Amino acid sequence: MVEAHAQLQEATQLVHDILTGRAGFELFDVACDALNVAAVKLRFIQLELAAREGNPAEMETDLAAEDDTLPPD
Repeated sequence: MVEAHAQLQEATQLVHDILTGRAGFELFDVACDALNVAAVKLRFIQLELAAREGNPAEMETDLAAEDDTLPPD
C-alpha cells in the first residue's frame, strides 16, 4: 500500500509540475507510468484482500469482467 501511495504522489507531483510549467510535457509519459504502476499495485492489494475474505470464485469473476487488456497484435 505504501508503494502504491508513493507512486500516486509521484504522478501527482509530475502532473502538477507539467501544469504549472516547472516541467515539460515530456514528463507526461513518466506520470502515466507512475499511475499505471500504482493502479497495478492497488489491484494486487484488492485481489489479495478478496482472497483473504475467502471468495475466490467472485475474485475470478471480477477479473474476467474487468479485463481491459488489449488482444495481442
